[in-house]
Amino acid sequence: MRLILITLLLLITILEGITQGNRVFSGGELANYSIIDISSVNGIAWSTERSSLPGYFSAFDTANYIGCTDSANINGYIKKYGNQSFIFPIGSGNDLRTLEMSSPSVSTDAYASAWILGNPSLYLDPTQPNAGPHNINSFVAPIVVVSPDGQWDWQVGASSNLGQGTTGTGIGLRITVSIPNMVLFAQTSSLRLVGWNGIAWIDLSGGPTASNNIENSTLSGIMVGGITAIAIGSVELFPPLALKLVDFSSSSKQCQTVLSWTTFNETNTELFNVEQSFDGIHFTRIETVLAARGPNDNFYEITIDQPAYLAYYRLHIKDTDGSFFYSEVISSRRDCNLREYLLVYPNPIAQHERLVLDFETYYRGKAEVTIFNAIGQKIIVTPIQIIKAHNLIWTDCQNLSAGTYLLIVLTSSGNQIGKTQKFIVQ
Repeated sequence: MRLILITLLLLITILEGITQGNRVFSGGELANYSIIDISSVNGIAWSTERSSLPGYFSAFDTANYIGCTDSANINGYIKKYGNQSFIFPIGSGNDLRTLEMSSPSVSTDAYASAWILGNPSLYLDPTQPNAGPHNINSFVAPIVVVSPDGQWDWQVGASSNLGQGTTGTGIGLRITVSIPNMVLFAQTSSLRLVGWNGIAWIDLSGGPTASNNIENSTLSGIMVGGITAIAIGSVELFPPLALKLVDFSSSSKQCQTVLSWTTFNETNTELFNVEQSFDGIHFTRIETVLAARGPNDNFYEITIDQPAYLAYYRLHIKDTDGSFFYSEVISSRRDCNLREYLLVYPNPIAQHERLVLDFETYYRGKAEVTIFNAIGQKIIVTPIQIIKAHNLIWTDCQNLSAGTYLLIVLTSSGNQIGKTQKFIVQ
């Protein structure tokens, strides 16, 4: 039987003495049997481990969390025990994305959720069943497009999935979420709540249920069995630009990436901004291509440098009247001999985010990641183990104040991998 560590929170003053934040690690639970105002605990970050076995803030029966805002939310997983309706005050740490469920029928039911920022095809759901990517290009009619902005992980207590003796399939529950800004994604009447069934995204709304398409509007649907994640879809493509993007693809050629795309009916199209990302979330414009503006098929191809082994690309397509939309995100793996480099992203980075070190090296063994402040003082030294190939390593920035920093990676013999990287903490 899995041992669950439960710490009972009865008074909010208990938390004020925790100086390193309020974080629940993998396999742990921080239980709440009362009403807790998380906005009153100034300077405390509420978060849990996001892994195959997450940490949880757990609410029992009538317990609740209040005072939730964009700056006061739980960055991770919340579990709800009992048959009362509940609002999960989950988010990314600086963006609240609530999920509300109606009352379950059985007192032993348990449900858990977390907001996962970023494209569900790329930013992975860590929990079973159906852990991994949820392809936003796999959907069932009437859905024609799924938003890349994020998803809500959805866990049910059936078969004791959320602890010994828990039940609940979620079937029949009304789910209502607080949506990001969908103005450039879909009309209000076209928005639908969608659920991932392990193969495709399916419609949960059954009709128009959105209050609006601006940020923090609500969108609802009725849960069905077998759903393990929730996202936002649409039954119509939007905006209705005349242009049709027939194809967008990438290939590798002599250590460079070749991007090509084909369009139809460019009568009102002005330009294509090519955007690159190393994590699939934070994109930077790298090139602009003017539209040919022909009524028939138009073919484009550009060759660009790709310093990282893996990169993501999308097209920002702008019309002459200022309207625009984004293509799907595609990935490209560099197909050439190993070459040493070091990249860090996202940059700038928020304190609650993790910095990604993306590098290739001929070296294998022990190394150190060293971070210096703007005046050259050594701030953090982290030992790592690296392989002779492509490496991805994450490091927390929670202990870094806002400012500019330098980062290097040194082998055990003192040789530097790649170039010194500068990054900014906001």
